[in-house]
Amino acid sequence: MDITVNFGGFFLKRRDCLTENDKKWAIKEDENVKINLFLGEDPYALGHVVIELKSKAHDVSDLSMEEWKTITEWTKKMTNTMKKVLREIVGKEVVKIYICSFNEDSNFPVHFHLIPRYECETLKGDELLFYRSKAKQIISPAEKQKIVDKLREELRKGREIF
Repeated sequence: MDITVNFGGFFLKRRDCLTENDKKWAIKEDENVKINLFLGEDPYALGHVVIELKSKAHDVSDLSMEEWKTITEWTKKMTNTMKKVLREIVGKEVVKIYICSFNEDSNFPVHFHLIPRYECETLKGDELLFYRSKAKQIISPAEKQKIVDKLREELRKGREIF
């Protein structure tokens, strides 16, 4: 089973339609999962990551126990790694990471958005996500690349905290 994690954006294209430019935001990919920086124009936050199972399931109720195990293991690894890396790069503590799934499009298998909330933010939960959906966050390619590179490096070193 494969998982893909994307940093900072929504999946707007089917996996087989990704451009070379999109692929540079890939953080981790194996036979079960793909992890990327959010690929859309309007991420919910600096550090918004997407974990996609390489599965045919389009609804969480269709996931096998093995797929659930894979997604939960990678979610744990990524949330801990994100907290460490984003604290270093952004200079602010990540106090929560929201996990959301919006599987409305049959072109995309089950995937989860990992959205950080920083210590300086006063809005929480759905209020924060609603606000962020209206406020267009501009994140430079250099900022994205710095985060992707550091997340890749930490995962290669196996420094996730379990």
